[in-house]
Formats: sequence, structure tokens, C-alpha cells
Amino acid sequence: MNNSETPDYYLEQEKPINLQDLWVKFLRRRKLFFIFAIPVFLGILIFRLSRPYTAIYLSSFDLGVAENRAVEGFFTGISETPTVQIGTVTQRLIANLLSVKIAEQVVDTLKLYAFLKEGNTDLQLGIQLKSNFEQPLGPYQLKITENGFGLKLDGEVIQRNYGEFINLGPLEFTIPQEQNLILGRSYSITFYPRSKMALALRNSISVKVLEADKVERAGDRSGVPISGEGATKKMVSAKTIFPGMNILGILRIELYWGNREQALRIARALSEILVKENIQEKSLQFVQSREFIESQLAFYQKRLNELEEQIKNFKEVKKIADLKASTQALINQVSTLETRKNQLEIEEKILNDINKYLLSDTLNQEAPVNIATAMISDQGIQQLYAQLVQADAELKGILKEYSTKHPKYAELKAKYDGFKEQLKDEIAKRVSTIKTDIQGVTNQIRNLQLKLENIPSDEISLARLERDRETAEKLYTFFSEKLEETRVQEAGVTSDIKLINPPFVSGSPVNPRRGLLTLFLSVFFAILVGTAVVFVAEYFDNTVKDPNTIKDKLNLAVYGTIPGLLENDKRNLKPELSFDYLKKSLQLFLGFNSGDHKTSQLKVVSDRSSAEFEAFRKLAVHLEFAHPEKEYKTIYVTSSGPEEGKTFVSLNLGYVFATKGKKTLLIDTDFRKKRGMLTHITRLKKEKGIFDVLKEEIELQDAIIPFSDIANIEGEEVKNKMEFPDNMPLFLLPIGNVPANPFIFLESEKMRQILEKLKSQYDYVLIDGLPILLFADATYLARYCDGVLLTTMYNKTSLKELENSKEILSSARADIVGVVINGAPLKSGSYYYHYYYKYYSKYYKESK
Repeated sequence: MNNSETPDYYLEQEKPINLQDLWVKFLRRRKLFFIFAIPVFLGILIFRLSRPYTAIYLSSFDLGVAENRAVEGFFTGISETPTVQIGTVTQRLIANLLSVKIAEQVVDTLKLYAFLKEGNTDLQLGIQLKSNFEQPLGPYQLKITENGFGLKLDGEVIQRNYGEFINLGPLEFTIPQEQNLILGRSYSITFYPRSKMALALRNSISVKVLEADKVERAGDRSGVPISGEGATKKMVSAKTIFPGMNILGILRIELYWGNREQALRIARALSEILVKENIQEKSLQFVQSREFIESQLAFYQKRLNELEEQIKNFKEVKKIADLKASTQALINQVSTLETRKNQLEIEEKILNDINKYLLSDTLNQEAPVNIATAMISDQGIQQLYAQLVQADAELKGILKEYSTKHPKYAELKAKYDGFKEQLKDEIAKRVSTIKTDIQGVTNQIRNLQLKLENIPSDEISLARLERDRETAEKLYTFFSEKLEETRVQEAGVTSDIKLINPPFVSGSPVNPRRGLLTLFLSVFFAILVGTAVVFVAEYFDNTVKDPNTIKDKLNLAVYGTIPGLLENDKRNLKPELSFDYLKKSLQLFLGFNSGDHKTSQLKVVSDRSSAEFEAFRKLAVHLEFAHPEKEYKTIYVTSSGPEEGKTFVSLNLGYVFATKGKKTLLIDTDFRKKRGMLTHITRLKKEKGIFDVLKEEIELQDAIIPFSDIANIEGEEVKNKMEFPDNMPLFLLPIGNVPANPFIFLESEKMRQILEKLKSQYDYVLIDGLPILLFADATYLARYCDGVLLTTMYNKTSLKELENSKEILSSARADIVGVVINGAPLKSGSYYYHYYYKYYSKYYKESK
């Protein structure tokens, strides 16, 4: 199958990645890589090393929780591993840490209102908060002096002795003398509101719930060389936890703070407050009962005093000493029954309050209702109420971590609702019983009061007073006993959490600057950005760089690759920062060539040991033997645009043909140029040429000049004197005097006849033509020739321009022999470096 019949899918299939090609592309644009990589490297390095840095220290302590227990869920019975749920105490402890309440207590305890910008300083301040404020105060400049300290406030310096306060409105502060102070030291101090400091403290705390088989060591090493502390990380090893097994939950509280000493003080205060808070929460039920009993005790004590005073006054006025024994006995019976009735009514009221509490949305309440459960005689109801309050706290705690759709919440909510319904049933039964008892006691009191009606009126009044006093006294005694009982129960409350690992603080910051990491990140991102820019530029660059691209995309044969002579030309190359330098850098970034190919185009390659001469010799060989069936004698040398090396290739190709003994003629038809064309660079003394021949003003043979008669070859900036042998068969037909309508002459039959005549007289006729894309009429002259040689400039001619040139020549039915890539760099990273330098130069040196 020939190339024309190759299916599209085969032509468009992806080629395997060639690492050598990628490396060549990278080296080709290594300057661009460093242009972007170095600023990125320095930028990241400077940014990370110059940004504000505050050393953060870690202070932690461990709390043992004695109430972690297995929760019986729906799937507990069929699960091989029991479901272990964090207990109520742990949930409430985590909930307290997640709230700001505990943090506010720590802030108030340690007076954490001041922030010193210098960070880890040992300066201690005495602060008294007079009122809350919302916005920070400061920053102020604080300076330590010999006799005290000074604060710059509103442009004035306020001086105080040690121990004296400076009033700032919402607060006042001082510096105690009992500390080591550095005289002359200045600090930038800012006072933050209580709420903001509490929020900052809360956000600096983390909680880890440790399982028994996952407890690892925490903190720094001791540094003792004979210890085995580095041999193991685990402190506790445990097997699978089985149902019913008592376990000890461990909470590790970690605090991150910017002051090492202050972090340790905060951790100590936090551990103490957490234990106290747990005791207060656990004794809340007893505190509620005690407060209620104390209020009732105060009421009946006052009532008893009032009744005793009334009885005394009544006896003095009525001249009555004491009641009869029978009357006193009736009064004692009535007071006992009334005391019993009052107790039942109090218990009924408390049960009704509990019932209201059950009917309300308890989860949305910030605190439980103040209910004196100690006044309830039914121990079952007391226990159910305690379990309900515990489940309520557990649900509030779990809502801090999970949503209402989480399985743990659903399981605990079912347990809470069960306690609630069970308590409602028990309260309904107990209230019914109390009402029956109250009715019976009321009937007994009514019967006894009927017996007192036969007593004289004065004795009846005194009897009623004595009855009320007796009742008040018994109730006072009852509440006194309950108060002592409740106090004993409250005093017996112990904490469910225990400090098993006291607070400690890390010796070094947990956020070191990590210079090696910064250096690694800088290098990594610099390489990443530089490489990305290189391959993006390579992706969008569609200029000619290697022959494979031309072969694959345009199906054109590359007959020669001419190395650029500018690489070895060091004259007039002075590095300077100018507009041209910036322009070249921008062109390099965009993937375009800098345009310095003119010097290379004005030279004749005469050194037969050079890679350039070898490149032209290979081009000549290809033209001779590429198509044995067709002989290319007249060759039209053209390009897509200007300054792509047509004249340079024509001149040196003709020179190489001549060195092989081939009689070669160069025809200059590039009339658009004022300088740089063949006629100009040979500095001819005669002014007649091809146009004069076409105008029949001179004979053809009279216009042709041998190169041996030419004194030198001159460029625009470089003059390189060359001597040609007398017998070199290289000739030039200059351009001559250009008429007003040159295309008419070049497209004429006369021009075709001249070419046919020259073809019979010379081995090769090379025509330095016009750019295809600039002058459409150039195709007429190309059609008269045996073949067209397209020259391209490395890193300048785009593939699109080359494709358009091919289409124009093909439409004109011109025979495109092949493509010549001009100006290929002989430097590391280029496609041609590996071929010419690595192989040819080595071979030539060895052979020489």
C-alpha cells in the first residue's frame, strides 16, 4: 500500500512517547525554563521565609473516664463485636469543650486578655476587667524602664511604677514587680475581648477519644540514653472488648498555643475546671433539691416564729395558760395529718412539674428544670428521672458531633423516649395514689376538727394556733432532715473523670519553619512551573524544528538540514540590556526565532571539513539521486516568506555543485530586494542581467559572469573575502536593471526559452526566486523549472505557511522536489545537535 492509500485512522494514531524527544524539547527551551523557574523558586522561598511566623507549642493531658459502657442496640445480639458507645460523661465532656463556656472560665481564671506580638515572652500582666468590650484595644507600645513601665497612649506616654494600674476604660492592667524583666525592652501589646479570646482558645483545643488498644505515648523524649522509650510506641495493649467488660475511656486533650509557659498554665487550669464542671453536673440533681429544701426550710422557719409569737400574745391577752391534755392530743393528731397532707401536696406538685418537663422539648432547653427529686418518696421515679436527665445530656452531647440522622443518635433517642414514656406511666400511677392519700388524710382532719367544736371559742382559737405551730414545726423538722440528707449525698458526689496524665508542654514548636521542606517545595514548584511553561510554549509553537514533523504532517521530503552559522560567529555579540534584548526574550517565550539569521545567509561555506559544508554536500547528493527516473537540472529555490535563506542556500548549493565539477549557473530573480540578493553581495561591476536579456538589450552569454571574476562576497555587516579558483565552473546571471513591470518578463515565453537553452548548456541551473506567499506570480517561473526546492528557516517558518506554499505550488502543477531546513542550531538540546555534532564531528575528528 502506498502513502496515498494509507487510511486516516492510521495516520492520526498517537505515537508512543519518546523520552529522548521530550528531553530534546526541554533542552531546546532551557532558557525559557530558567526565565520562569528561577523567579518562581525565589518567590516561594522569599514568601515562606519572610512571612510572619509564630511558634506554636503543644500542651496536652489525659483524662480517664470511668463511664464508657456498651450500649445495647438493635443489632447487638447478632453482632460478633459489641457496639461500644461513648458514655454520657464523655459526651458531656466533649460538649463542654466544644462550647465556649469552659473557654470563658479559663480566660477569666488566667486573665487571658493580652496578646504580645513578640510571642514567647515571660512577661506577666495583672489585668482587671471592669466591663465587656467588643473590639480589640490597641496595639499599644509598652516599654520596660528602670522605675516602672510606660505605655504610649494617644501619642502620650503614661508612666507607672510596678504594681500601679493603667486605666484603659473597659480594663486596667499593671506589671507586677515579682518577675525577671529586661530593662529597655519594648513590646507591642493588644487587648482582646473576652469573647474573642474564649473563641480563640476553644478553636485551639482538640480532643482525641482513645481506645484501650490504641493508647500511644505522647510528649517529648526524656533524652536518657539507657532508656528503652524508643522501642515501643504503645503504652497499653488490649484484646477485643467483650460485652459487659468494664473499660476505662481515655480522652487526650491537646492545646496549641503560641506561648510555651502560657500553654502549660492554660492546660492546668483547663484540667481543673473540667473536673470541677463534671462534679457540678453530676451533683446538679442534689443541688436542685437542696435549693428547694432550703427555700422551704426558710419559709417554715419564718412561719414557725410568727406562730409562736402569735400564741404568746394570745395567751397574754386571753389569760390562758395551756390547753387541756385531751385538746392537746387532738391538736397533735391534726398537725400530724396536716403535715402528711402538705408532704403529699409538695410531692404532687413536684411530680406535676416533672410531667410538664416531659411534655416540653427538653433537647432545646439550655438547662434542666429546677426539680427537687429528693422530695419524691418513690425511689423508682427518682432513678428513672436521673436516667432521663442523663440520657438528655447524652443526646445534647452527641448532637455536637453527629446529625439527627446518624444511627448513634437514633439509638440514643429511642432509649431516651423509652425512659420518658416509662416515667410518665410511673408518675401517673404515683399522682393517682397521692390524690387518694390526700383525700383520706383530709377526711381524717375533718373528723378530728368536729371534735374540737365543743371546746370554748378562746380555746378553739388557741388550739388552731397550736395546730398550725405544731404543723409548721413538724414540717420544719422534716425539711431539716431532708436538707442534711441531701447535703450528705451532695458531698459524696465524686468526679467521673480523673487526671491520669498531668499537663505537659512540648519542648520545641510543633510548626517549625522547616527550611529543607521550604527549599524542596520551592525547587518542586519551580521545576513544575518551568516545565509547564516549556511544554505549553512547545505545544503552541508550530514553527519548523525537525524533519519528522514536516514528513508526518505535510508529506514532504526533507532533502537537507543546514546548520546555522550564527552559533559560531562571536563577533559583534555584546550582551546588553536593551529593547532588542527584551524583544528577543519575548520572542523566545512565544516560541519565535530572534531573527538573527541574516549573517549566516551571507556566507559561502568553503571549509570542507565543516558540518555546514557536509550538509550542502548531502543536499546535492539527494538532488542527484533522489529521483533516478527524473533529472532535475533547473531548480527553482523559493520560500514561504522573506529572510528564510533562499539566497544562502542557492549560493552554497551552487558552490558545492561546482566543487564536484558540475557546471552550475545561479540566476538572480529576487528583484524585491535592495540588498542581500546575489547581485548585490557579489558587488558586480556590470549592471546588465536577466531583465536586460529579456528586454533584448544584451545577449545571454554577455550577461553571465564566472564567479572566478568576482573579487569577494560581501554581506550587510560581515565582509568575508573569498578566493575562487580560476577553473571553478560556477557562474552567475545577475538581476540587471529591473523594469517597471518585472512579472510580465518573468512569465513570458522568452523566459521559458532562456531556461531551456541554459538547461542544455549547464549541468545545473539554480534560480534564486521570490517568496511564494508574498508574490503569487512566482509560481509561473516555478512551473518552467524541473523542480522546486522550498527553503524554511528553523524556528521561524510556521507549518501553516509551509502548507499554504505547498498548496499554491501544487495548484500551479509545479514539481516540489523537497524541503530544506535552514539555520538549524548546533547546540545541546536541538534535534540536529545529536546528528551533526554527536556523530559527524566525532567521526570527522577520528578520521582526520
